[in-house]
Amino acid sequence: MEGQRRIFVVVAVLFFAGAFESTVGQTVYEIEGAVYGPNSKPIANVVMSLLNHTRAQIDQDMTNSDGRYRFSGIVAGVYFISVKPDETEYQQIFQRIELINTAVGVTNFSTERVDFSLRPAARRSDSLVLGTVFAQTIPPEAEKEYLVAIKSLAKGDKDEATIRLNKAVKIFPTYFLALQQLGLLHVEKERYLEAIEPLRKAIEINSKGAQSHLGLGMAYVNLDHLEEATEELNIALTLDPRLFCAHLYLGMALIGKGDLDAAERSLKQAYAVGGRTQARAAHLYLASIYDTRKQYQKAINELETYLRENPEAGNAARIQKAIQKLKAKL
Repeated sequence: MEGQRRIFVVVAVLFFAGAFESTVGQTVYEIEGAVYGPNSKPIANVVMSLLNHTRAQIDQDMTNSDGRYRFSGIVAGVYFISVKPDETEYQQIFQRIELINTAVGVTNFSTERVDFSLRPAARRSDSLVLGTVFAQTIPPEAEKEYLVAIKSLAKGDKDEATIRLNKAVKIFPTYFLALQQLGLLHVEKERYLEAIEPLRKAIEINSKGAQSHLGLGMAYVNLDHLEEATEELNIALTLDPRLFCAHLYLGMALIGKGDLDAAERSLKQAYAVGGRTQARAAHLYLASIYDTRKQYQKAINELETYLRENPEAGNAARIQKAIQKLKAKL
């Protein structure tokens, strides 16, 4: 067990040493477009939400009389756009979008156009009711603070966002979205102990919030509370099997617990869902599993694949040394 925990820590160091390397240049995006209905008619007053890769909302807009919307100040990464029209008239849309960093040495700006065509809402008899949608009536003062926080996150001002989210929760202590976003922000800033309270409270308010369970599971992994982490991450995946990050962190937790077979399955699933742009770190953890099993060639293959998919990794030199040590064992 202690050997598994040691490997878990070593691999985590390798991964995180490269995860926060400084960028040489950055592309700042603007996403704009229009929402159309049947016969290409623009639709006004459609709520447009921009979500980050963990599906936490970071910006919101509403289409104007021409059906147009816009999000600004977005860095490269994977995002989702949620289109929420009047459900009695049109079906909702949830669209994934990936923005690539094309900058070299400087900051450049780019515009991505994303249009949407809405379909008429299905009649109740034509569709299955999958469950109750969680909703709250939010005091205007609390919602104002929350929306300012989201705008601050879009600008990269996490400190201001934290202040605003705390104000929103102080005004309305059961504000689910604010509690969830506050907890996820603490996780992102590596304040894991601070993340636990708002995320637990968010789950008490809405137990179906997959992002809340994911964030809590990530916090528990980093605090080495592996039983709790496993439980929360499994709940998150039950609610949303597409959460590659939940598969990845579950694999990490299972390595720490010594359950290498289950960890291997979770890590492979993380890569299957997230792909090379999001879940390439799975190769590092898989390599640790194969090293423990003395499957040295498989461990080498995983590390070499990681370097091919991440040629500018800050931990590349360490991984090359690890590859050489593994080759010496063949």
